[in-house]
Amino acid sequence: MSEKEKIDFREKLDKALKESFFKMIDLKKKLGQTVIIADENGKPIEVSAEEAERIAHAQS
Repeated sequence: MSEKEKIDFREKLDKALKESFFKMIDLKKKLGQTVIIADENGKPIEVSAEEAERIAHAQS
């Protein structure tokens, strides 16, 4: 596999993972569920799906 093919594969995988994540967040929002994320120190915290979406969009 060439370097270009590896880069293309990684970009395709990254796009698919982001799409899947946001679909999961959207479903959790519709169901009124929460999401477990990690804070700056790696400790798990529970936030609403709306807050998780806001955080994810800010970081992407």
